[in-house]
Amino acid sequence: MEIMTFKKFVKYYLLGESVKEIELNRILDKVSKKSNLDEREKRFLDLYNSTKEDDMIDMLYLSRMDVFSKIKNLLNKGVNVVCDLSDRNGKFGLKITNIENDYENDVCIVEMGREECLLQDKFLYNLIYNGKKMEYSLQIQDEYYEKIFKEK
Repeated sequence: MEIMTFKKFVKYYLLGESVKEIELNRILDKVSKKSNLDEREKRFLDLYNSTKEDDMIDMLYLSRMDVFSKIKNLLNKGVNVVCDLSDRNGKFGLKITNIENDYENDVCIVEMGREECLLQDKFLYNLIYNGKKMEYSLQIQDEYYEKIFKEK
């Protein structure tokens, strides 16, 4: 385990310091060393008071409908969400531009510019927050059930 990763682990889990506080302390250390801040760090400081801790958390084991509502809310807030789901050609890795719910076919359609991906009920999904890029990553957790249709 790297030293920096271990320090973050100790701060977050053992000392109870939040991700927001850890990032602020890192930026303040950079300011005290009189280093220049990049655009992301300046934006973080500008939005510090209006950013809640709930805006910077990982969301795990989400159903299709939960992912739909969470991504819709994040996109409405102007937060970037990247689709890190895979198809037969590998990972998408594209920014999600829109998400729609298709009730007739029982799927959600994730739009990434010209590309589309389907979210289905038989999978659980994760939305992982990337503090360095200040964006979320949509990932698949696992397949958890298969619908069994019964005859009447």
